[in-house]
Amino acid sequence: MWWTRLLYDAIIVSYAVSLTLFFSDVLQPRRAFNRSAVVLLFVAFLCTTGLLFVRFRAIHAFPAYTRSDLMLFIAWIMLVTTLVLDTFFPIGLVLFFANVVGFFILLFAGYRQGSDVSRWFPNQDLLLLHIILAMVSETALAFSFAFAVMHLLQESNLRYKRWNRWFLLLPPLAKIESLCLVTTAIGFFLLFAAMAVGDVWGKLVLHEWIVWSAKTIATFVIWVMYGVFLFLRVRNSGTTRGLVIFQVICFIATVINLGAIGHILPGHQQVSP
Repeated sequence: MWWTRLLYDAIIVSYAVSLTLFFSDVLQPRRAFNRSAVVLLFVAFLCTTGLLFVRFRAIHAFPAYTRSDLMLFIAWIMLVTTLVLDTFFPIGLVLFFANVVGFFILLFAGYRQGSDVSRWFPNQDLLLLHIILAMVSETALAFSFAFAVMHLLQESNLRYKRWNRWFLLLPPLAKIESLCLVTTAIGFFLLFAAMAVGDVWGKLVLHEWIVWSAKTIATFVIWVMYGVFLFLRVRNSGTTRGLVIFQVICFIATVINLGAIGHILPGHQQVSP
């Protein structure tokens, strides 16, 4: 549909210009840059909402049954969360870093558009619960990835004594570590719930436990990786550079699992995120 293409292009343009203005505001502070960036981010939110509504009208169902729609919804949740938080609690560079992650997820969603086909399955309510849990989990992990990148940047500023604007605008390391831990823990426990619900759905609909499918195994491995991160983080009562890099690797694996592994499995295609 031409409406879909138009809305997606509008999202990409407004998103990209907004992030460029945010970056320019850091390098050379101008109030006009910051305000324009927030306005364009809101435009991206409106266009993303419109695109999800168009998808809803087209498939007559919650638009998250395909990989592209799921990633679009994750980017939408990140937009809503950051815009609401910035309205009531100015969050500074968190707004920028979180939406950089959301922007690349959106680009990936556009890349997959047309290659995903919606399929209908019995017991859609249980499947929808599985998808929502996975979607919120992956959104939380996307935020934790943004905080991990912020941590690496701020830690580098401290290590090399770079007292620049990035150092001044980024939150203290202790606060970044706390936000990173909370969002990772939320994503970790919701991912477990999503796997459990998905496996029950598989038993009811496919009449077999899907715990041994490649998709489920890959998701379980990623869940264990995040579990290792949380265990080491809590045990050491601090976040080392190596541990943060490991968390970045965990999220990269999450994106690969979300965008690649799921759609190449014949028996699990478009069934679960």
